[in-house]
Amino acid sequence: MRKTLLPTNDYVFKRIFGRIGNEDITRDFIKAATGIEFKNINLDGTPILERDLIDNKMGVLDVKVLADDINNIDLEMQVVKSAYIADRILWYWAKMYSKSVKSGDGYDTSKKAICILIADFKIDSLKEIPEYYTRWKIREEKYKDKILTDKLDIVIIELDKLDNINKTDKKELLNWCKFIKDPEKLEDSIMSNNEYIKKAKEKLDEISQDEEEIKKAELRERALKDEKAIRDGGYIDGKRDGLQEGIQEGIRKGVSKNKIEIAKRMLKKNMSIEDIMEITQLTKNEIQDLK
Repeated sequence: MRKTLLPTNDYVFKRIFGRIGNEDITRDFIKAATGIEFKNINLDGTPILERDLIDNKMGVLDVKVLADDINNIDLEMQVVKSAYIADRILWYWAKMYSKSVKSGDGYDTSKKAICILIADFKIDSLKEIPEYYTRWKIREEKYKDKILTDKLDIVIIELDKLDNINKTDKKELLNWCKFIKDPEKLEDSIMSNNEYIKKAKEKLDEISQDEEEIKKAELRERALKDEKAIRDGGYIDGKRDGLQEGIQEGIRKGVSKNKIEIAKRMLKKNMSIEDIMEITQLTKNEIQDLK
């Protein structure tokens, strides 16, 4: 029997929570994370493109949800640690919020924007907080119980803090996090008590036995590892030279090398030149030179 794929792989995460037909799974997870039970979940905005699996520039395969037609929700599974993760999640929220107002409409038409970040690491700026779950809103500095608007809602989940928690606190979310972190250790009692976690596990088992899905998950895993190595290598080279250009050059060379290696593997599998061009963004001549 094959090893179960991990939902911490953001392709696998999106395949479970962003797939049309899995709306009930996504709805239950969002309810556990926010305490809000939405009636209608729309996942039409979350296609997975082949080129996304190896595009080092995006770094994210997120799930975009429209809930009850008036709530935009972004689910992100993040495995590559970034020093600017807090700034990025705020930028995602701001972009999602601003785009909800169409030209000519009033500000009162804006949709609520909810970002749910699941980090498979500890976030440096939150290291003083022992809880794995934090929720962020715009509050008044002195009157901390006063919220300026309920249209900003950011949930951050740090999977590396799961062991440092009260087991009775947000039990349903904890059970979902156990599934995401290590599905093979998931207790039968959890699935018996939550039909949606059980369904998610069944979906995971299905894709873990599918050769095509395994290839995509592995491709994504390699891309993320390469991205981390590229970022680390570019930073070290740039720091040594004392130049920002060193960082950018290191990243550029790493991206190019990564695409060439992927193209070589695809050629060995006798994939068409056209498919390789689409996925790697290399030119026809560049690919033919690899033969």
